[in-house]
Amino acid sequence: MDEAKVKAICWRLTIGLELLTAVLAVPTAVLFIIIGGMYSFDKSLLVVLGATIALFTSYIVPTVRFLRLKTLLRKTIPDFFQHLNLNEKQKIKLQLLEFPKMNSWYFLVQWSFGIPLAAFVTFQFFSPTLVEYLPYAILPILIYPVLGVSHFFLTELLVSEVLVMKELKDLPLEAHTIPKVGIYARIFFTMSAVFSMTLTALGYLLVAEVTKFIQLQNAELTLLLMAAFITVNIFVLTSLFVKAMKFNTIQMATRYKELASGDLRESVPIISTDELGHGSISLNSFILNIRKITSVVIEGSDKVNADAKIIATQTQGLTQAMMEQASSSEEMSAGVEEMTASIRSTAFGAKKQNDITIEAKDLVLKMESSIVSIHDLMSLTENETKQMEEETKLGQKALLSTLAAMSEIESSVDHTSNVIQVIGEISDKIGLLSLNASIEAARAGDAGRGFAVVASEISKLGEQTLTNTKRILEAVSKASTSTKSGRLAVSNTEKTFQQIGNSVLTTIELIKQSTEMTKKQLELIKNVKESFEKLTISAMEIEQNTNEQASTSEELAKSIASITEGTEYLNQFVSDIDKLCAALSGKASNLRQTIDFFKI
Repeated sequence: MDEAKVKAICWRLTIGLELLTAVLAVPTAVLFIIIGGMYSFDKSLLVVLGATIALFTSYIVPTVRFLRLKTLLRKTIPDFFQHLNLNEKQKIKLQLLEFPKMNSWYFLVQWSFGIPLAAFVTFQFFSPTLVEYLPYAILPILIYPVLGVSHFFLTELLVSEVLVMKELKDLPLEAHTIPKVGIYARIFFTMSAVFSMTLTALGYLLVAEVTKFIQLQNAELTLLLMAAFITVNIFVLTSLFVKAMKFNTIQMATRYKELASGDLRESVPIISTDELGHGSISLNSFILNIRKITSVVIEGSDKVNADAKIIATQTQGLTQAMMEQASSSEEMSAGVEEMTASIRSTAFGAKKQNDITIEAKDLVLKMESSIVSIHDLMSLTENETKQMEEETKLGQKALLSTLAAMSEIESSVDHTSNVIQVIGEISDKIGLLSLNASIEAARAGDAGRGFAVVASEISKLGEQTLTNTKRILEAVSKASTSTKSGRLAVSNTEKTFQQIGNSVLTTIELIKQSTEMTKKQLELIKNVKESFEKLTISAMEIEQNTNEQASTSEELAKSIASITEGTEYLNQFVSDIDKLCAALSGKASNLRQTIDFFKI
């Protein structure tokens, strides 16, 4: 879509809607007002003048709608549309789908302004009676339903021309985001508009005629003209409804026809908000899934076909190579059998030499094992005695520290005993003080009773302190005695540790001498062992080499036999693969021919 097409659609919609208004609604409204208000010829001209002025004045609303639609359609121009992200594109499509419903507000504003303005202009020339004023009040019931439905369908038809564009048609939408105006609602409002106009116009005139509220001149012709105008309105309204339904139905039917012929290239445009429009989403999802499955099947069948041909080509060369290999393996098998017999004879002599060498080596290893055990025991004993020496020294240090601590404890106990004696003397003095206080309180008489109680309590406190002091002295005396006994025992233990340390030093010296002797024996036996090891290794290598040669030749013979059998089996297998590849290629070609029914 380009700028010229945008303007064309905007003008077509604006002119189309105004033609609907000017051709259908305005004549019917003017005729209804003139007949229903019993206007004279002069007043009828004024009614037409007022309606014309109101109609042209209200064109400001279509202008706003024109600009709004133009702004929205410009966003669909490819140069602008392709730079938008998916959410912005979906928003534009939703706004286009909502525009027919939103257009109802434009006509409501236009006529809600136009009808009062037409009445105002008309009544500037004369003062209306109730009969002349009443049709203007009833006019919205007559006009609004028909205009609303016809504007909705015409707007939907013109907007659908934008929605069928490639860019918008293939743009996916979620069903819950699309506003829904169902087929039931469309039929209901269409029928309501038809009956509303018919019942309002003809009913008003018939009731007025019957009740003599107004006097119709030539009632038959009047009713006939009104019926003709109503018929034209009904015809245009139903035509728009059928055309809108038919356009959407044709789109769906065309797509189903293309699907039946296997054409998956196009999707169904969402051009309405009814059940058919919402059904288009499910149908497009189905087409997309079938398109994906078809693409995968076509790609897979082509690949299978190509791979089958490649395998068939390669297996032909493999068959020729297998036949040549089978002939060569038979010749190799005869030569290997002769070589195996010669190697077996050499291996028997090597085995005897190796057995003798192994016996001598075992004796040397036993001797070495005994000396190593003795050496290990001596080393272990030496380590243990060194550890004992260190522990003895640590024990001596600990005992010396204990002796020093015991001396400090003994000094502290003596000092504590002196302090407790001082406390005892203080307790004696407190007793004397409380006695003197009691005597003085007795002299004072009644005034000294309170002081006597205090003196008595002090005397009791002194006695308790003296008693506790004696107990503490006894405990301290026992602690002093125990401390002296402990210090004497620790001193004796320290002397014993000194004797143990001297014995350990002597033992360590003897163990060192024994360890040196075992080391010399180990060095001698090591040289002997190395010589035997070299001899054993040499004998084992000879035996192993001959055994390996014999085993290798036997295995080689078996392998050649297996290769011969495998070659024959593989040759047969390759023939089966050739047949399988041919069958697979044929099935892949058939699958491709079948899936080519779908066009993606």
